[in-house]
Amino acid sequence: MSGLRLLGRLCGIAAAFSLFGSGTSAQTMANADPFARLTQAELGLGAFRSASGAPAANYWQQRVDYDIDVELLPARGRLQASALLRYHNRSPDALDTLYFALDHDALKPGSRAGYRLLAGNQRATTPGVNHPTKASRIALARSETATGFSVESVTTATGRPLQWRVKNTLLQVRLPQPLQSGDKVSLAMTWSLPLTDKQATVARSGYETLADGQRIYIAAQWFPRAVAYTDYAGWQLKPFLQQGEFSTELGRYRVRISAPQHFVIAASGDLQNAAEVLEREQFEAWQSQAREPRWIVDASQAQRNRKRNSTATRQWIFSGQPLRDFAFAASPAFHWQVKRDGAGRRLQLFFPQEAASLWSTFGLEAIDHTLQVFDQATFRLPLKTVSVVNAAGIGMEYPGLATIATRPQNAQPESPQSETPLDLMRQPPWDALSKYDFIGSIIHEVGHNYLPMAINTDEREWAWLDEGLVSFIEYRAEHGWEASFEVIYGEPRSIAGYTASAAHQPIMTSADSLQRKIDNAYNKTASVLNMLRHLVLSADDFDHALRRFAANWQGKRPMPGDFFRAMESAAGEDLSWFWRSWFFQASSVDFAITAVEHRGTTLPLQPVTQPEPPALAYTAGAIREFLVEQQPALLDAHSKPLPDTTLSAETAAPLPAPSANSHWYQFSIGNAGSGILPLPLRIHTASGAGYRVNIPAQTWMRATARHTKWHRELQLQLPLPEGEALHSICIDPLWLTPDTDRSNNCIEINPA
Repeated sequence: MSGLRLLGRLCGIAAAFSLFGSGTSAQTMANADPFARLTQAELGLGAFRSASGAPAANYWQQRVDYDIDVELLPARGRLQASALLRYHNRSPDALDTLYFALDHDALKPGSRAGYRLLAGNQRATTPGVNHPTKASRIALARSETATGFSVESVTTATGRPLQWRVKNTLLQVRLPQPLQSGDKVSLAMTWSLPLTDKQATVARSGYETLADGQRIYIAAQWFPRAVAYTDYAGWQLKPFLQQGEFSTELGRYRVRISAPQHFVIAASGDLQNAAEVLEREQFEAWQSQAREPRWIVDASQAQRNRKRNSTATRQWIFSGQPLRDFAFAASPAFHWQVKRDGAGRRLQLFFPQEAASLWSTFGLEAIDHTLQVFDQATFRLPLKTVSVVNAAGIGMEYPGLATIATRPQNAQPESPQSETPLDLMRQPPWDALSKYDFIGSIIHEVGHNYLPMAINTDEREWAWLDEGLVSFIEYRAEHGWEASFEVIYGEPRSIAGYTASAAHQPIMTSADSLQRKIDNAYNKTASVLNMLRHLVLSADDFDHALRRFAANWQGKRPMPGDFFRAMESAAGEDLSWFWRSWFFQASSVDFAITAVEHRGTTLPLQPVTQPEPPALAYTAGAIREFLVEQQPALLDAHSKPLPDTTLSAETAAPLPAPSANSHWYQFSIGNAGSGILPLPLRIHTASGAGYRVNIPAQTWMRATARHTKWHRELQLQLPLPEGEALHSICIDPLWLTPDTDRSNNCIEINPA
């Protein structure tokens, strides 16, 4: 979700819960042997999911196909729609009731989401003065508008009325007879939905009003969407509280959208009647296979559309499969820019003049770059069209369509921009924060086309399984753009403060129960996956395992346990200890060298301040090439090269095997946290030689609790070559762990 990304720059209760209904509590797991193998039952993996992390031969999931007609009524500020949908019951169960999500009912006064919004420690800034809090302002904005669905009818395809009711954010439809396994049923529905100010109500659907009075409309979660019915938990009946996101079914969509004639429409799926809705030159640009950007609607055409006020309508037709959702955007203010990528996919941008300089400079190349990086990390995305739309308020991802709010701070709404590339390099009309937030938001939201749009994860239950995996791959894509990119998620050092805080929760915490969703589902997940890739496994093993997982679950709905088993099976490692520490528990680490002995003598130690190393991407990640080097037009005044010192080679050699004449040292290494990780060490001798050694995680099996300060303390014997004397030792010199106190990581032997 892009609306959370900028907030993530500003954000720096572990509860007991059941694991997938297995009955194993967090407390039980915390008290268990940290190296015990996680069982299939503990991971919640039943008969439809294999022990190798792939779908079993009898795996099933539902399918729901939609044919929808919708009209955008700007004068009335609402959508009027009808749908014919076909529900395919591929489960082994007979279903007498179907459920559909009405997520915008969360905005209604008295909703569960409304009370959740008002809960918490929020106070007015001045005591005794009636200043509303942000939450109360949002609640007021919602209460002053007719928010939520108006469901008008639910019938069979032949018009026979069905029993139905709305319960919180769910539409419950009772079938006249149970829908047997292998059968399908067709339903018809009609409804309307008011569109409100997106920023005031903090909703995903709604409108933004531009300075000249024209509006950008976003239709998201705008129709009754089939709720997931799964092998692991049945119906996903958790209400929409506006934090845990969506769990829907894949299917075919055919959507006919009617809007005023001067509006431009962007949508999920592929445009089917382009020749009818576009002029000849526009249609030629739309059909073009060019890798360079082309305009379908340029600044002058968009300016003319903004001055029109047509009452005539035009119908746009979109279709696609398999899609798990459908969203669209509409406005007379849209510029429309297009290009093809190397796989022939059509990449599109839709934005008003207010965003033009920033969007037209970086937007299409950011989409292209994202698809290249994510294709390599997972699979080639099968979509034909990928579009990104600019609209204020919460940004969000949908199949083939994303909304992003970022604009340059020096927008010029009255006339087209005329800056040349050289002008933009010298004095761009955006600051570094806007630039990197925009490109990073595109990377994140377009990345969601892989997870959860193609790999159909249950976002209402596990936020990390899509947000965290996307943020993890996003880390590489952003660092690969240019050396000065302001990357938010994925650096292990960045989560140290969170893991040491009272608000720290396990990654496996249910999405709606997360107290700090960005810190946890986004950043912590991305960071621990970087630890897994660079510290626990190798990049080659991790990347192979991730691609296997992605290929096996494309078009299906994996659980966390499927991911865990898939990574283990492909990488050839038992990682139960890692999942326990970093996903099921709220663990932290604080490593320290507590003592050094040589020949029975305890040596005097002097703590050494360790300089902060470059980002993991440039050390263990070995990123050396950047997109801007291949495309200099993407450089601007905020672009900076990678310092030469960052590229210095690793000088430490592997610690030699012991010999009869080795000098043996015994190190006492404490960990004040409960987390388990391998220990990367760097040792320097008095002669200036440097050695590196990585102590495996399993070595902590021999650790003891000798002092109250240390959760675990390890006595470790290491040999130095003949003739070498220890000068210094440092734990984690590249900062590959989220160590909460680095002042005790490095020591020198004090000769005094």
